Amino acid sequence: MKIFQNKEVQGLCLCLAVMGITYALLLMLLIMFTGIKLYKTVIIVATISSILFTLGLNQQVKNRLKHQFEGLFAKKSIA
Repeated sequence: MKIFQNKEVQGLCLCLAVMGITYALLLMLLIMFTGIKLYKTVIIVATISSILFTLGLNQQVKNRLKHQFEGLFAKKSIA
């Protein structure tokens, strides 16, 4: 999409994603220490944040991450 190629929009997406991930981590700490059942909220916030994080990355970074993961999970043959 053209709108997500704008640097300001990418920066906004990355900023919101980091804030959302931080919020999800703080909710997980709250769950651990109090026992409050907020699991659905954590899953929703983490999912939306990961989508925003993906939208905030430019194509070069996405390609580099893809190659890193492929190299990490590729079967290594010993000759």
